Amino acid sequence: MSPISGLFFLLPLTLSLSLTTAVATNQTNATSLISKACSRSLHADFCLSLLNSDPNSKYADLKGLAFIALKAASKNATATVATIKALLNDTSDAGPTVDDGLRSCDQVYGDVVDQIEDSIDSMVSGAYNDVGTWMKAAIADIETCENSLQGQKGDALEVSQKNRILRQMCNTALGIVHVLADN
Repeated sequence: MSPISGLFFLLPLTLSLSLTTAVATNQTNATSLISKACSRSLHADFCLSLLNSDPNSKYADLKGLAFIALKAASKNATATVATIKALLNDTSDAGPTVDDGLRSCDQVYGDVVDQIEDSIDSMVSGAYNDVGTWMKAAIADIETCENSLQGQKGDALEVSQKNRILRQMCNTALGIVHVLADN
């Protein structure tokens, strides 16, 4: 084999090994950053699952990870509003107590969606304290909805489940913002 043909044989092998090493290093760095981002979360396993489920998290910095969590919470809150409205429009008789609870949830969830959107706007401007304020207000409103459904069955259980997940998403975003603010 001539020296030049040997070079052409080794070049693809060398490039392949370099790319494999770079990809592995990038994945290790992403995993490390996601772990760091979730370190202050009340539900670390949920936080890790949420961030790892978004392919953009592999390339995000801490601020990007906070945006991913906030956007997931926004999408979830909007879907929960749609569920509450659909349950209220359902002609089946859920009972007056469940209907009252769902109406209370319908009222506060408009605020929840706005508060999460205000959190996203605050992230854009780097106002991390404001993000914390808005997220805590959203969590309080989710709790108000949950309290109005306390002890109910049927449709109320579906909304309660959505409340639990959204509360975890909001707490995840809040935890990441705390880590971001500390850096």
